[in-house]
Amino acid sequence: MALRPSLPCSKTATSPDTDQAEEPDWSDLPPEILCLISRKIADISDFVRFRVVCKRWRSAVRASDLTPQLPWIYLNLDRFEGYLQFYSLLTGKTYTVNVLEKKSVIGPAYNYVLCYDIYKKCYLFNPLTKEELSLPSPPSEVLFPNCVPSGPSHPDQSSRFIVISTFVGSGSTPLYFCQPGNQKWTKIRGSASLFRDSIVPGEFKASGFTFYEGRCYATVHETGSTMVIELATNTLIHVVPRPELYLSTFGPVHLVVSFGQILRVHQNGKNSFCIYQLAIGNRDEKQMEPCWIKIDNISNQFLFLHESHGCSFSTEDFPSFVGNSIYFFKGPSYGKRTFQLFRYDIKEREIEVLPGPVNFGYYWFVPCLC
Repeated sequence: MALRPSLPCSKTATSPDTDQAEEPDWSDLPPEILCLISRKIADISDFVRFRVVCKRWRSAVRASDLTPQLPWIYLNLDRFEGYLQFYSLLTGKTYTVNVLEKKSVIGPAYNYVLCYDIYKKCYLFNPLTKEELSLPSPPSEVLFPNCVPSGPSHPDQSSRFIVISTFVGSGSTPLYFCQPGNQKWTKIRGSASLFRDSIVPGEFKASGFTFYEGRCYATVHETGSTMVIELATNTLIHVVPRPELYLSTFGPVHLVVSFGQILRVHQNGKNSFCIYQLAIGNRDEKQMEPCWIKIDNISNQFLFLHESHGCSFSTEDFPSFVGNSIYFFKGPSYGKRTFQLFRYDIKEREIEVLPGPVNFGYYWFVPCLC
């Protein structure tokens, strides 16, 4: 983002013929005051401008001091010719980010996009910092991949897991994971007895998945059950039965990490959602089997859904947004290829159309500077 300083740091000389006092030297602000000011800056573009005012401000406020950011809508399709475009719900602005190389985008990966270049090199790319994290070449059977990152709970690079979901006709959907720097993708395998409808024993078609604290949560399309897999050992540790009210006619299933909880969100038809919370371990001092518990509200949280997963935020960080809500894309329909953004009010069970670009895709990207 090409941004210019908006505030000078140097003193302004005064005329000897006037009684005007000197303007303050803003570069003399204590670092702790600058940090407090930076935490009040909600939009990343204003934060960038703040840091480029002068060297002292830049050294006092680190890129990692950026406050939590809402996702941007990624406006490009599957390719970009030297630039990327994003739409911010917070500011209502469209941002254009110049990129020199031509790349093909596979999908969003929280603070990154998963893409490959003309040489079929696969990597994670941060379009704001131009950082690249190399990944192994995708498996040959990958046709229509998705990717899910470990998210903000694992800021260390060594913990950034990515999953690729492959859709192979009407058969199984193998899931793969890897870390930046690995030499190959590792296939996630489950118990063959759980997936009798799959073409390949031990593989499955996933309809919802996410990561949290080193574990992969994947919902099996054929049964509605959710597998919990320890990634360090590639071991299946739990199989959570589908919710009691689960119906095969439900729409997409989304698994979302929301402030330490795993939520399962069902889109029931076009205009309503059902939400379940995963319960594992003790409850009321009794040992219990893992299960999904239906919940009626998510308090001050609001969710952004994307394909089979999503992300969660709080109105404490973004007071201008509505809590107990779900933001989602809908479309295409009636011969249209475009998607629109909607908000679902969980309490009132109503949806509203939100202003913004009518888009040909439905990708979320969470901006980050480090």
